Amino acid sequence: MATLYVNSATGSDAAAGSQSAPLKTIARAIGIAPYGAIVQLASGTYSAASGEQFPLDIPSGIKIIGNESNKGSSIIIQGSGKFVSPSAAGQNVTILLGTDAELRGVTVINPEIRGTAVWIESTSPTVANCTLTKSKREGIFATGTANPAILDNIFLENSAAGVIMAGSAKGVLRRNTFQNTGFGISLQAQSAPLIVENQILQNRSGIVLAGDSQPTIRKNRIERNVEDGLTVVGKAMPDVGTAQDLGGNVFVNNGEFDLQNATGVKIFAVGNQINSSLVKGLVELGSVTPTPTPTPAPTPT
Repeated sequence: MATLYVNSATGSDAAAGSQSAPLKTIARAIGIAPYGAIVQLASGTYSAASGEQFPLDIPSGIKIIGNESNKGSSIIIQGSGKFVSPSAAGQNVTILLGTDAELRGVTVINPEIRGTAVWIESTSPTVANCTLTKSKREGIFATGTANPAILDNIFLENSAAGVIMAGSAKGVLRRNTFQNTGFGISLQAQSAPLIVENQILQNRSGIVLAGDSQPTIRKNRIERNVEDGLTVVGKAMPDVGTAQDLGGNVFVNNGEFDLQNATGVKIFAVGNQINSSLVKGLVELGSVTPTPTPTPAPTPT
């Protein structure tokens, strides 16, 4: 598997891209990378000032790798460029991801008004162990028939949301932290991801569901969000736990409601840690019946 090395401080786009002769820009690396290649980034800032051209369009099968062990804290990709989305018109985007592309161990910032750090349009990439922070809109926007794996990332201080999903996007959001952002997760249209094992803390609202979205929500900690932990509006219909498949979510100290269902249809939220006095609307919290213990056979005398 080919590996191209990039160093924004010491590299040159006229170089070979080897470890001893790195390229200077990610844009040059992805322009020459064969399918399946790894683009390995050195610590530093990758921006228009260092020669990058945004949005960076990561082709199918290419892996952009920084430092996964520290969530990319020393490898910053910062910038914005115009992207015309087939489903959502003109956008300001830092990175576009193709199917089977991977973005790992980098920090991504879009400082532009209504800026999106990572845009996923009808593709199936992986974003893992990254920090998506201080973007003027959201960290990740997934739409169309997107089916991403969004794993082990930190979403911090993004103005609108950590992740927004629209269209018929699916995929999985697993083990991420959403903190001090607008909405932690916002789902629209027919989006239906699996939301599992995330920490959703101190946002304006934790999870906001609208449109006809139908996510499955399991084993998340939803805590100290200023307004609601989980808000359901429109025709959204989440699965927050059933008697056969318990939710396992923990709702703690959210400002207004732990769970607010503003639709006219009952939703199921069985098997969660939740304060029933902080639940509003038609919600079936259920009661979990413990498995009966068999009566021991009498010992013969």
